[in-house]
Amino acid sequence: MHRTMKWLLALSLVVLLAPLCPADAEEASASIEAGVNTVNIDDNKTRVNEYSTTRPNDGTGAYGKVTIEGEENGFYIDLMGDIQDKDTINLDLGMDFMRRVRVETKYEEFTHWLDHDKLNYLNAAVPGANLFAVDNPGSPTLVSPGLWNLGTDPDAALNPNNVPAFVGLGDDGNYYATNNSPPAAPDGVTVAWQQIGRAGLYGEDFVPNEDFYIIHKEFENKVDMDIFPNVTLHAGYRLEKREGRAQAIGMSKCTTCHITGSSKEIDEKTEDLSFGATGKFGLLTLDYTFTTREFRNDAADPTRVYDAALSPSPATVYSPTNGTFDNRLLYDLEADPSAAAIDAAERAYDTTPDSDKDSHVLKARVDLPYNTAVLGSYVTAKVESNKSSDGTFALSDSRLTSTYDGYGLKATTRFMKNLTLNAYVKFEEVQTDELDITFYPMAQTTASLGGAPGTPVVERGDAASRDNVKAGIDGMYRLARYTTVRLGYEYKKEDRDEWWLGETETQTFKASLKTRPMKNLTTRVSYMYQSIDEPFRNPDAALYVDPYTGLYYYDKNAADPAWNPGYTIGSGPTYGTDYYDLRSLDMTNLPEDVHEAKLSATWSPRADFSATLTYRGRFEENELDHGSWKQTTHSPTLSLWYAPTNRVNLTFAYNYYGQSTESKFCQGWYDG
Repeated sequence: MHRTMKWLLALSLVVLLAPLCPADAEEASASIEAGVNTVNIDDNKTRVNEYSTTRPNDGTGAYGKVTIEGEENGFYIDLMGDIQDKDTINLDLGMDFMRRVRVETKYEEFTHWLDHDKLNYLNAAVPGANLFAVDNPGSPTLVSPGLWNLGTDPDAALNPNNVPAFVGLGDDGNYYATNNSPPAAPDGVTVAWQQIGRAGLYGEDFVPNEDFYIIHKEFENKVDMDIFPNVTLHAGYRLEKREGRAQAIGMSKCTTCHITGSSKEIDEKTEDLSFGATGKFGLLTLDYTFTTREFRNDAADPTRVYDAALSPSPATVYSPTNGTFDNRLLYDLEADPSAAAIDAAERAYDTTPDSDKDSHVLKARVDLPYNTAVLGSYVTAKVESNKSSDGTFALSDSRLTSTYDGYGLKATTRFMKNLTLNAYVKFEEVQTDELDITFYPMAQTTASLGGAPGTPVVERGDAASRDNVKAGIDGMYRLARYTTVRLGYEYKKEDRDEWWLGETETQTFKASLKTRPMKNLTTRVSYMYQSIDEPFRNPDAALYVDPYTGLYYYDKNAADPAWNPGYTIGSGPTYGTDYYDLRSLDMTNLPEDVHEAKLSATWSPRADFSATLTYRGRFEENELDHGSWKQTTHSPTLSLWYAPTNRVNLTFAYNYYGQSTESKFCQGWYDG
């Protein structure tokens, strides 16, 4: 019913607006087009039909188009409607009343197909079946009373004996284990198998055949009114809805890293209401706009059951025995053997909070003599976002606020008809709230190494808070009648409030040359170089270094082994508190040096034919300590245009995009 009404709405607009364009109007025209469209997709529709402009799915159906344009007695109307499918609609209505009131209304609906990650490439470093042994190899074995028997030796986890390759929770409340691929479940029992192992990564797609998509619906209205002399009032309303389904990715830790893909509903609504005015007073032009925005997510959050924590201290989950991570585990699939109770509660993840935003934008322009203009702007915005706790943690504030203030100034002038100069400067300030997070681990104890409290409180810093300054100058000079050269320089500094995130300085140099060496050939070449000091990074993300010896984890100091006993990865009493806390390598996928070159040439030997060849090459690099990051991009394009008649145009285009990324660093393996 809802879909049908959209068709009726389009038809009703034609009927209602038809009387406004009578046959004897001063100027009037109308056209209606109807036909059939067919879509046939042999490949991945997220690639060949990602943003649908006709039909989102395979099939054949009718489409319709209508245009109405008319003017009479100072009233002007322009209507365009294009309905390709029940989910592909484009309506555009413009009206003008005596050149005093102008109304523009738009409605657009289309489908965006989203990627589906099959997670079939993640089975990295999963141990083979020959590393494990159970009582009955090749068949499921009930493990009782705990998940498995590691013995009393805390280092028994290094011994693969009696460690199963797969663990499963049966609907009878018991755990099962096997040393090879999950076989058929025992009679009458449904088992959810979980692959485990040392340093394993396991991906599982729960909805392998589901399509993910977003149906975008946007309704926008704008009104301009010239009521006062030299002043135009503005008002606008915008409603955007996003409906569909998207993939939700989750992960369980402290076992094999179990990456799962599921599905979540998308039901989001954004409403904008704006008011403003534009006034021209001699050499000065002012423009002001206020916008208030409300975002609401009406879909339920996806949920999942997390795997049982198995490493590095599995006793944590099943008994009060304290291990290294006792007071750091917030939740997992808990089991209490004595009570035979299983906590298989589903926990929400991949949440989208509601938010509200207010913004003020003020712009000014002064037109001065000698082809000189000065433009200034001020923008201030405030965003409030709702956050919530889930029982494993509590927030000191459930409504977080972010503010933005930006000041801009630009001047442009022209000298002697051959030289144009532009200079600009911009200041920005971003502030976000800090808050405290109180965690409630499963084991309320202070016994673990490191002495963390039973309910630790962690301060969430304002990582987004920063002060930015950007300034630049560029000039264009006409060397000859068909040749111009352009040079530019820009400096940008990002001063983040959190010192450990670094202070980034970027210098950009640009140069370009445009010329027409012969009558039918136009060419352009440009070069850009960026030097970036301390790009945004993840500090201390990898590479453990022993603070006493300077050696990496696992290296032994033969001269003095007492300083470094050479624990193997996943063992040692300080693995959890030292290995993670003493990592020293900063990591980033952002460059320190960027070189970019662009070339283009257009050949037009005749009025009905042209050929354009372009090339873009980008070379990025970051020389990290003990590592490196590089990315190279090549993209040539060839396009041909031919018009055999005034009514027929033919276009051929080919584009190649090749990008390679290389990252090298040294990082110790871990048992996760």
